[in-house]
Amino acid sequence: MLLDIALFGLAFLLAIPAITGYFAYSHGRSFWLWFTLGCFFPFIANIILAILCWKVARKEERRRVGTLTRYEDGYMGVEITKVVKAHPRHQDNPS
Repeated sequence: MLLDIALFGLAFLLAIPAITGYFAYSHGRSFWLWFTLGCFFPFIANIILAILCWKVARKEERRRVGTLTRYEDGYMGVEITKVVKAHPRHQDNPS
């Protein structure tokens, strides 16, 4: 009876680190590293891992075509201005 309670308690205590390790593994990180961190810092490790995964997802979103950073947006504006000034419009109405 006491052994059953001890094993159930151990399984309960290792559930959170196992979830942390699985979450890390599913996002391309080391299972055992995050399992160990989850053993010592159960909730903090989950929060840190969630933030790291969010940053990677945000970085991937920025790589998509059509999403420009401020630098790229400014650079494109300068280049468009150069092209427009180099080739002015011709007016059809002679005044």
